[in-house]
Amino acid sequence: MNLHAVLTDDTVDDAALLAALEAAGIDAQVKPLHLQRAARVAAGIIAERPIGEQGNARDKLIAWMDEALDAADDARLKRITDSIEKLKRDHGELVTWRCKGGYIVLDIPRAFVTSIAREYGTRRDIELRNLISLMLPQLERIAPSIMQGVLGDDYQGNSADYPRLVVMACQELAAQAAV
Repeated sequence: MNLHAVLTDDTVDDAALLAALEAAGIDAQVKPLHLQRAARVAAGIIAERPIGEQGNARDKLIAWMDEALDAADDARLKRITDSIEKLKRDHGELVTWRCKGGYIVLDIPRAFVTSIAREYGTRRDIELRNLISLMLPQLERIAPSIMQGVLGDDYQGNSADYPRLVVMACQELAAQAAV
């Protein structure tokens, strides 16, 4: 079976591509590829080419992967920007927290800071979960090594780190406001 990679945008779904291929009389399987799997498939396709054509195909692969990475970065940045705008629109003024060293910057609605920093119990837990879901695009962009550096021994390497980080940020912002 010959492998072919087809690059499409988000407007083309798997079913539509499969239907188009079947209408053209091509027996095919259509699978969405994440960047890592797409690179593996493309490397396999390049390896099947004659030696003389591999350099050009490799250059095209590199350009394609760079473009895909740029598109993913742009989409992630848009999600973060939209998230921050939604926070500002729905919850009012935002305060910015920077960890020591400035590697993590979070924009948090002022309305949540005091209640999360000072209250305990069910209400705080509900507000914390709500805030984390609102801030998820900001939190997901934090590299594990940076998160570990900020949380230290409390770091667990999973989504349970988000509440610890947000509580830490809220407590520091509340302490700054009290001074």
